[in-house]
Amino acid sequence: MKILTLVLTIVLLLSTAAYAYGAQDGALYAVLINGGRNRLTNHERYWNDCAFLYRTLRQTYHVPKRNISVLMSDGSDPEKDMLRADGLGFLSSPMDLDGDGQWDVANAATIQTVSRTFMQLSNQLTANDRLLLFIIDHGGSDDQQEDSYVWLWNDERLYDYELPFLLYRCPAGSVCVLMGQCYSGGFISELMYEGCIVSTACDGSELSWKCPDRPYDEFIYHWTCAVNKADEAGNKIDSDKNGDGLISMREAFDYARSHDRRPETPQYASCPEDLGDRWTLDGVIPVDIQLPQTVTTVREVFTPAGMRLSQPRKRQLNIIRQGGKTKKVIK
Repeated sequence: MKILTLVLTIVLLLSTAAYAYGAQDGALYAVLINGGRNRLTNHERYWNDCAFLYRTLRQTYHVPKRNISVLMSDGSDPEKDMLRADGLGFLSSPMDLDGDGQWDVANAATIQTVSRTFMQLSNQLTANDRLLLFIIDHGGSDDQQEDSYVWLWNDERLYDYELPFLLYRCPAGSVCVLMGQCYSGGFISELMYEGCIVSTACDGSELSWKCPDRPYDEFIYHWTCAVNKADEAGNKIDSDKNGDGLISMREAFDYARSHDRRPETPQYASCPEDLGDRWTLDGVIPVDIQLPQTVTTVREVFTPAGMRLSQPRKRQLNIIRQGGKTKKVIK
């Protein structure tokens, strides 16, 4: 009994000593999503955006393949699901994003697979780990409810009030969300909880735009160039504003915003305010959470099987994070 008590005490001390924002020795995980909506709207540039960021994670930051989940339009279906950049017909989205001959796409980008991916991550991540969530696709806004959403495959929608519920499943110490779709800024208010950074291509009432001179999305392209410290052709760029050799999420956003040539207004938010100044793809300075609770309202939720409830009901999700531990209470 004494031995069991001692073991439990040690486990408790170790868990409460963890840093909620992710220690420098924690791992980086990433989820890359291109819903595409359908083959008529699934532009080739979305695949290019995902592939450029995937190569950056693998080749510049040496993130293991097992830590990166890619959900791409129709997944491994061999049907032609992608509109060519030149507009001359359709292609089947390639499964290999970095040219090493291996498949990198984990699954299709549907509500069910997105939900399943976050459920799997909930069993992998710890408070020492960090999560990068990248979403590129078409987006929309429901004027009646003032809710933004992103299109997933087969014309499915993922709403701004649903995304936090998925993220809360993951015990990662901190999360960086990067979004390039139209109306993406509408997601920010729902994601402003302790330990989260958000960068979007536009505000909640705007369209986002593609590059005028290359098959990429404008804001996302420059953001990826910033963290990669080079463009897609390998030409070096200077995005390290403070000269410390690291590219923080704030530096990446500032670089992308200053180089954005399209009629869009990139948005940025960080909670706490300085987290994005310290959060990099290399690592993050650990800071313990002092705020004990953040509360949000979820109007529509998922079942444990990953399916959205057919009848939306009011839900209050209480998130309590303290000392690296997370408790979730749904009422």
